[in-house]
Formats: sequence, C-alpha cells, structure tokens
Amino acid sequence: MNNISLLYTLGIGTVLAFSLFFIFYLGLKWEGKKSAFLTIMIMWVLYFPLAFMYWPGVDIFAIHFVFFTMTGYGLGIVTNVRSTRMRMEGEATQGGWFHWAPALIVTFFLLLTLQEANLITKATAYKPGIVVHDFREKENQYNDYQKQLAKQKERAWKVTGGWDKQPLYNVSNPFIIKVADKSGNVISKANVKLALLSSANTDKDMHLELPETAAGVYSKDIILPNYGEWSILVTIKKGDDVHVIKGQIEVDPVLEKSESF
Repeated sequence: MNNISLLYTLGIGTVLAFSLFFIFYLGLKWEGKKSAFLTIMIMWVLYFPLAFMYWPGVDIFAIHFVFFTMTGYGLGIVTNVRSTRMRMEGEATQGGWFHWAPALIVTFFLLLTLQEANLITKATAYKPGIVVHDFREKENQYNDYQKQLAKQKERAWKVTGGWDKQPLYNVSNPFIIKVADKSGNVISKANVKLALLSSANTDKDMHLELPETAAGVYSKDIILPNYGEWSILVTIKKGDDVHVIKGQIEVDPVLEKSESF
C-alpha cells in the first residue's frame, strides 16, 4: 500500500463508498441515515485491517478515515432532506432526491480533503532511504535514522569532493568523491549511490551509482537536465556501515562556482 498513490486509494475507496450507499439507498430502499451508517461501517471494516497490516503513517490514515467517513455521512445528509420532505409533504413531493445546499457543503469539505491528499502526495515524492532533511519520515524510520546518525558520527568517515566547479546546464561534468575512514585510510569496494533531486521538476530527478575509479575514489560524468537548485544525496555502504551526506548546488548556464562537501 505504501507504493500506491494516495489519490488512487482515496479514489477507489470513494467509488466503493458511493456504490455501497446507493445499493442500500436505491436498491434496498433503505433510509439515507441507515444507508450512510452501514456504508461507513463497511468502509471502516475494510480499511482498518489494511491500515494495520500496511501502516501508512498517522497522516495518511487520518485522511483516508476522514474521506471515507465524510463520503458516507455526506450522502446521508443530502438524501435525508428528501426523506424529511416526503414525510412532511407526502409521497407525491416534487424535486430531486437531494438538496443543493447540504450537497454543496459536503462537496466543499471533500474537495478540501482531496487537496490535502494531493499536498501529502507531493510532499512524499522523495524517498531516497534515510534522508537527513526529510522531516516527514515515519516515526520508526526517524528512530532508525537517529541510530544511524549516531553511528555515522562515531564512525567519522571523511568524504570529500563533488564537482570542482558549478556544473552547467545540459553539459557533462565529472562528479568525484573520495572516501576515507577517520584515520585517513581509503575505503574501497564500497557501494556508492548518488541521488540528485531537482527542486523545479521532480521528473528530472536522477538516481545513479558511482563506480570506483581508483582506490577510495568514486566518480561519474553527469549531465544535469534542468536549471535551478538541486539537492545532492550521497549514500555510501560498506558491509553493514551506511554513511549518508547531503548538499545543494545551483545550476546556472553562465556562472561557475566551486562546490564540494
């Protein structure tokens, strides 16, 4: 479930909630309140076990809970208007089966929740592992990161390099780093991954592996396909040790500035 878009899960769940409600309300001819109550209960019964098995985090859980509940509750409100009018005016009452005013209010809150879901989806677009600057990490991931950070500080690896000058847009530039332990001994045969995240266009994000070109030296020629600010994330793995560093660089078509870690 964590790999499925939030908008997809909300959309599928909402369609299911609508279908259940109208099966009860139009198919079985139940009252709006009863149809809404049973719809909400079924949605909870279906979603809660999935959320428990694939815990998405409190924010994602809450937005699903609100959206599925508001869908059933909102349909109950708008259809209850018709039932009330029928009791007051008789079976021959004219007009649609819902009133525009409560429908408009419920629609507003559903759209507001959908917009929040869209923001959460964009906010969690970057998932490069243990990320220093990602304050939206789930609690267990954050705790893992704190443990990893403590080990990293104790390990005190020395990682130097990067670009010797600011890389130019759409021009091949060598990215070179040197890795050594705290005593200055080179660390060779490590797995080094580089994530380049564009602040302007997430579709341009790059995830690369840096080969070892000399003892403790890892490099690759890189072409950055977009202007603006890029976040740099280097993950170095040697056995059970994981070392993560980050930086930033501004890609400009004219100016050239030194950038290193």
